[in-house]
Amino acid sequence: MVRFLKTVDLKKDSLDVIFGKPCQPMFFEDENEWFIQEDGNLYVEIPSSIPNVLIYGPDKYCIDTFVSDDDKPHLNALICFAPKPEQNNYGLSSSCMLISCFFILLTVAVYAWLPELRNLHGMVLMAYLLSFFVGFLFLATMQILILKKEITQDLCTVLTFIIYFSLLAAFFWLNVMCYDIWWTFSGKRAHGRSGSQHKRFIYYAVYAFGVPTALTVLLAALEFSELPIQHPLLPKLRLQGCFLYGNSKLLYLYGPIVILCVANMTFFGLTAFKIWKIKNETKMLRGKESSTHDQDRKETQRFTLYVKLFTVMGINWILEVVSSFYPDADFFWQFSDAYNVLVGLIIFVIFVCKKKTWQMIKKRYRQLKGDPLSRTQTTTSTSTRVHSTSRDEVQLNSIKK
Repeated sequence: MVRFLKTVDLKKDSLDVIFGKPCQPMFFEDENEWFIQEDGNLYVEIPSSIPNVLIYGPDKYCIDTFVSDDDKPHLNALICFAPKPEQNNYGLSSSCMLISCFFILLTVAVYAWLPELRNLHGMVLMAYLLSFFVGFLFLATMQILILKKEITQDLCTVLTFIIYFSLLAAFFWLNVMCYDIWWTFSGKRAHGRSGSQHKRFIYYAVYAFGVPTALTVLLAALEFSELPIQHPLLPKLRLQGCFLYGNSKLLYLYGPIVILCVANMTFFGLTAFKIWKIKNETKMLRGKESSTHDQDRKETQRFTLYVKLFTVMGINWILEVVSSFYPDADFFWQFSDAYNVLVGLIIFVIFVCKKKTWQMIKKRYRQLKGDPLSRTQTTTSTSTRVHSTSRDEVQLNSIKK
């Protein structure tokens, strides 16, 4: 049935006369309330459904007067029948994300277990991976609940806010990584001081969690505001189903991500230029200040890891954007789902499957096991340092005499 909200002055070009049916097949909307907005879109309210409002463009419906069984004329809408897209891909998509979550959590576990990796860079990486893990986990949960039809609109909205915050936090932590590697090569190193690194991590956390929190609060405030339904800033979470869709997704999710990606590429470009300058200087020095050059080499390796991570995540979100613009392209969706499995695995390979990391794991395992060989190596190393120090003291005393 039609619901009248207010009277609008129509212009000559506001309405068109259609001969015949604009599409095949069509259905007669006589069970649910519907209304037309000033933008020409037809809104059909279905309270028990998710989404609870279906939106049809001006080319997808027509309005006419029909005579019902009681011989009274009624104004009703004929709507182009567009069957709901199959949600079978939700099963594959959620499974792929859960597999990826396993490898992400495994990577975090390795970094948390090894003391050598619990430095500033390791903590930033773990914060990034945990944010990404939470986003993927709740997104997979949402898709499973939708597939089983066991989700309510309120739960859908809550999950949307959690996923939105987590995914944004992940990209802000990735931005922190890119900034930190640039900051390191800019000559402002903290020289490994734990207090300074701890303070920097707190600053990073305030930024990487604070900005997504503010954006999530803004999204919720706009969603529950009294903005008219056709307002471009209204997210329409409760109107369009679970998560963000269309222009809302472009504005509130892809917008910040694009800005962060541009900033990350800028940091990478500046860092790469600095590394190039350092390599040229190293060739001229020929081994002098080797400790500084060793540190530069380690930071260059870390820069390479971050570039790989940025590339992996960049491909993932390019596929996501392309899939959202072409929802009927099954190939993109299938390829994107398959890549979701690889994301976690690739991250695990990049950061864990390295010779040095495996050596740390073996060493840590022997220490926890109480292997005497590990204690002997530690004692020998300590004795060597003590002997070297004692010898230096003897030489110094000889000079004084």
